Amino acid sequence: MILNNANQEQFAHWLTECVKEMAQTLREKFKKTNIQTKLQSLHVNPQNELFNTLIGCGKQCPFCKAPCEAGAKAHTEHFASLHRPDGLGRRIWIETQKRCIDICSSSVVSDISFRCSDTNDQSHPYKRYKEKYPDWKTPPDASLQASDYWKYVLTKFNDEFAAAYDAKPADIPEAWELITPEQAEASLKESFHIK
Repeated sequence: MILNNANQEQFAHWLTECVKEMAQTLREKFKKTNIQTKLQSLHVNPQNELFNTLIGCGKQCPFCKAPCEAGAKAHTEHFASLHRPDGLGRRIWIETQKRCIDICSSSVVSDISFRCSDTNDQSHPYKRYKEKYPDWKTPPDASLQASDYWKYVLTKFNDEFAAAYDAKPADIPEAWELITPEQAEASLKESFHIK
């Protein structure tokens, strides 16, 4: 009943002043509060949440070793939205011992095969990868493209990866060698929808 008879402009003025004062008081309180104290008072552990979101379940693509993005442990199918050149996952061409630059999401629609311990070192068509890895979903991408970021990484560290994996360096396409650090960064931001 009091508000019905109150001056609305005066009420709005004092409400605004009160909110400004509360905001200033909270700012001062947060400046004095230790960040550790703030984090301890949360009902979730932010670093665990971030870790679980970024790391997912810990499984990696059997070809390029991109991490599963399904998150947590409660899922039946692993997936990665951004696959890499397979050479980053230790894949090499048997005949040449050179690291592979193919992208597994493109390979699954190709006529090429792979060999590994899971196939008893026998050739197995990429198209039928589900027979060996039924819990992985690798959507086909016939564009034969990887992000410029991974192309840049593979190109820049080709010799180091080869030495680490005891293989010969990959045959890098000439176009990959022209990718700048800025293009690589832009590609990474685009892939993860960062502005």
